[in-house]
Amino acid sequence: MKNQASKRNLKDLTIGPVLSWSNEKIKAHIDAILELDGAKIIFGGTPLLGHSIPSCYGSYQPTAIYVPLKHFRGPKKLKLLTTELFGPFQVVTEYGNNEVDKVLKIMESIPHHLTAAVVSNDQ
Repeated sequence: MKNQASKRNLKDLTIGPVLSWSNEKIKAHIDAILELDGAKIIFGGTPLLGHSIPSCYGSYQPTAIYVPLKHFRGPKKLKLLTTELFGPFQVVTEYGNNEVDKVLKIMESIPHHLTAAVVSNDQ
């Protein structure tokens, strides 16, 4: 995931500005997620450098944040973790075989279903 994300860049337009979020708003969102126990940046998490994107728009590196599954409960945390930035930003978690129903329930509770996915090593 990190390797693929590192290939994205402004020159070939595989990454671009986030028109609905400023860098300040993106940073505040990242910081709020990182306040959760066990949350950590997997990659990214910093603004893009060397560009001319106006400051009213967001310009962040592709970012992934790991958040333990236990935090995907309650409306306030669920809203925080499933808010769509319309940028290269994802929240990642892990789950075991005995938690599949819980994960599917969480996925069904996401209001917009824009980019949600379940990935498994099962064949």
